[in-house]
Amino acid sequence: APLPGDYVATFVAPAWQPVLRQKIQDGIQRQIGWSLEIEIVRADGRTIWARCSGEPVIENGRVVRLRGVTLDIDEAKRAEQLLRQSEERFARIFQLLPYPMGLTRRSNGQYLNVNTAWEEVLGIPREEAIGQSAISLGIYTPQQRSELMAAITPEGRLTSHECEMTVRGGGKRSILQSMRATDFDGQDCWLFALHDITERKRAEEWVREREELLSLTISAAALGLWDWDLPNGMVTGDTRWHAMYGLKPGAPVKALHWTAAIGPADAPRILKEVARHSTHLETPFDATWRIDQTRATGRWIRSLGKIVRFGADGMPLRMVGVSMDVTAQSEQEERLQRLAHYDALTGLANRVLLAQTLEHAMQQARNKHSLLGVAYLDLDGFKPVNDRLGHEAGDQLLVIVATRLRHALRAMDCVARLGGDEFVLLLPGMGQTEDCERMLYRVMESIAAPYTLGTEQVSVTASIGYTLYPQDGSDADTLLRHADQAMYAAKQAGRNRFHQFDTAQERASQQVREQLVQMQDALTAGEFVLYLQPKVDMRLGTVVGAEALARWQHPERGVLSPAAFLPLLQHTELEFTFDAWVVVSALGLVRTLLAAGLVLPVSINIAAPHLQQPGFAKWLAGLLERHPDIAPSLLELEITETAALYNIHMVAETLGALNKLGIRTSLDDFGTGYSSLSYLRRLPLHTLKIDQSFVQGMLADSGDLAIVQGVVGLARSFNYSVIAEGVETVEQGEKLLQLGCTLAQGYFVARPMPVLAFIDWAAQWQAPQAWQIRGAADSELQTTADVEPEPELSILQMVTLTQ
Repeated sequence: APLPGDYVATFVAPAWQPVLRQKIQDGIQRQIGWSLEIEIVRADGRTIWARCSGEPVIENGRVVRLRGVTLDIDEAKRAEQLLRQSEERFARIFQLLPYPMGLTRRSNGQYLNVNTAWEEVLGIPREEAIGQSAISLGIYTPQQRSELMAAITPEGRLTSHECEMTVRGGGKRSILQSMRATDFDGQDCWLFALHDITERKRAEEWVREREELLSLTISAAALGLWDWDLPNGMVTGDTRWHAMYGLKPGAPVKALHWTAAIGPADAPRILKEVARHSTHLETPFDATWRIDQTRATGRWIRSLGKIVRFGADGMPLRMVGVSMDVTAQSEQEERLQRLAHYDALTGLANRVLLAQTLEHAMQQARNKHSLLGVAYLDLDGFKPVNDRLGHEAGDQLLVIVATRLRHALRAMDCVARLGGDEFVLLLPGMGQTEDCERMLYRVMESIAAPYTLGTEQVSVTASIGYTLYPQDGSDADTLLRHADQAMYAAKQAGRNRFHQFDTAQERASQQVREQLVQMQDALTAGEFVLYLQPKVDMRLGTVVGAEALARWQHPERGVLSPAAFLPLLQHTELEFTFDAWVVVSALGLVRTLLAAGLVLPVSINIAAPHLQQPGFAKWLAGLLERHPDIAPSLLELEITETAALYNIHMVAETLGALNKLGIRTSLDDFGTGYSSLSYLRRLPLHTLKIDQSFVQGMLADSGDLAIVQGVVGLARSFNYSVIAEGVETVEQGEKLLQLGCTLAQGYFVARPMPVLAFIDWAAQWQAPQAWQIRGAADSELQTTADVEPEPELSILQMVTLTQ
């Protein structure tokens, strides 16, 4: 059909029109020809591929028209596209195949293509392999290639040729290689596929090695192989298996019933093991039994097996396994068991067997609601015999003692030797304490009979301690320890006797130990606190100090006084820890009082062992150095007469050192001890405290009054201060003022209180009017020259009173 004027717009497919226009424009500008493959649309609407070639026609130096040729290339173009799509599909499939594959030229073996699986097996990137041969890449040697090519059939095929290839890094892989000749892209090629059998080869080699090892093991270990037909009970085995059952070498091999030569007691146990294995196939059949001695002499056989076939009903049909002669091991185990559970010298139970027997006996006592006697026995006089006659005679004596113990006790009782001359007796089935003691009487009589050792005749006795379970509800180890403690009590009581462990006393001791643990925990948790009880000058009506008294703020029992816990601390390690806490806490109270504007000394009570501890003064000095804001005179130590006089030389040195530091000391509860003037003279004290028992009794008892008067006079003679504690009435205060004691503390003044409450109380306290009147009167008498002072007691009277 005639072409319209605009060829491009009319026939060229819309997508290609800009491309062709640009091509034409470039050709006009540069005055050159062009050629382009494009899609054009025929008049019938079908789109075809065409090659459009053209050039500009130039006249007088300019383009006047265009000329060109359009060639139909649709069939060739579509064939090219189909080929390219086919090649792309082949390439994709080729790369996705899980087996290592590749193409090589037949002429020189160079790789044209390899897939991903080939890269993974050989460890060589595809880009590196293309254009190289297996020899140049070091995959295999020229000799290997020659063997490979020689194996190819005349038809150009190779099937499962096994060879060894070298992968990247130098490792070796076992490969099955298959090849066939093919034409690819006009080239004669080999299409090959590889199958990596390295792991299979290793597994086969491992199986071969294990089979050889198994064969050697069976032979070396003299294992007998057997096959058990479970429904009919017949067992067939090899010659070694038959030899274990006592058949002579060379005898004809025949099937035996599984019960042959097996003792009747072993048959139920073997059947039970078969049933267990049939329901737990993951663990093998494992049973050991003794061959009947009519067929063989004392031989032990151990058999290991596995069920290999079941019937349709699930019942086991066949088991195969091996047997081994374990006679030597069984006998050795028996010897080891005896050594592990019995004493080598006496044949009695040792500690291990005793522990097992004791646990069982305790269980029986609980189940039967009976008593179990646990007795600890030690020989009296054994060491002199052993030292005089020698160890052999001593061992002989122990053997005889062991025999007597067995004969003296019942068959159900247990006798154990712990070592040396110490034994333990377990006496189950006791109804009451008397039953156990009758048994022990019999034991002691048996032990006390004379012994003949060679030409010597000797005598020993026994000290026995015992306890009864479950009256003593302790565990096994504690029962033995309790019996041991009771045995030592029997020895201390004179030997050759028995003594029962005191469970009540032990429970009390255990309760004390538990309370000490609670106190330690409470101290760590900050449950203890110091209260302050005021000290006042009754004559002047002023607060002159305070005594720090410990309180336990118990989370369940409330605030506890010192009487509830201090007695538990005596003579324990916790006593020192507690005293140290008191000192540190008292310094904290002084600091709190100073912050409130109260410059008052705080006194604390120090236990005697702590005061007598070497280095106590040095420790306290170091503590004060860490509190430079607190004057040492604000800390006062109160000690009892007992603490002062126990080791007066050391206490005097310690108090002297404290005095040099500026720390004041007072003697507490004075008048209740047995001090003398010579002792009192040697102690560098500052204050005497009159015990509250005398203060509270002085108004009604002339003796108490005389003691108070004597202590006041004694303090004045030694130039000490004196303070009365336990003042509970205004009349007691008046009498003390009359006697010349102006300092006091007690419930009438104030009870112990927390530090903040003390601060508030000190700001408001006033002395009772009676004290104020008495104090004023005493002051007036002291200033009136014509008033004769109250006579003081003589030194002799004071000594008599305080003693």
